[in-house]
Amino acid sequence: MRLRRLCMALACLAPALASATDEDPRSRVLVSEDCVSSVGHREVTLFANGTIRRREGPPGGEEMSLGEVGSGEVEAWLNRLSEPDLGETDTAPGGPEGAWIEACTLELRLPGAPAQTFRYDRYSSPSLALGAIVRVVRDIEAAIDPTSREIELPGDYEPQIGDLLERLDGVRFEIVAFTADDRGIELSSPEQPLTLYIPREEVRLHFQRLLRRGW
Repeated sequence: MRLRRLCMALACLAPALASATDEDPRSRVLVSEDCVSSVGHREVTLFANGTIRRREGPPGGEEMSLGEVGSGEVEAWLNRLSEPDLGETDTAPGGPEGAWIEACTLELRLPGAPAQTFRYDRYSSPSLALGAIVRVVRDIEAAIDPTSREIELPGDYEPQIGDLLERLDGVRFEIVAFTADDRGIELSSPEQPLTLYIPREEVRLHFQRLLRRGW
């Protein structure tokens, strides 16, 4: 009789235990962005306990970086993520397609709200609401390495090897070298098989943001 009661008690307790495991903040995902093309893969994930994970690199050869933030910063991000009205945002807006185009899937699992999934690419024009969400994700990613925080080109910006810049069309380029006379810049895109050569004084004509300082 006691064995039967014990089994019944365990049976009633099992769902609660499973629920507790599901709610473990170390494994509960709040927001995840996964972007992939034939030449690159980038994933950014924020967990409920404040852990941020980034995987980036060629498909199958990604490198992982981790960061940690406090509950206050997590709460601030959740507030920002819950503000935009995504009700009229297309979950899969149209855009150019191709092997080199980075296709992204964004998943939101905010507390007290149903899970949402959105798909877009580097060349699509997301709604203002979705664009606001993506900017929060960029801030989350930057928390792993504060020096990578996305900023406008400063007024006194001087190019240096390793700088990661965003072109006006959204494609990222890294400065890899200067010309022999030091008046030109060679840039290579980590996302597409593209190499550019531009004069130093024309950086602002082609690029809108400094994403990461180099060496």
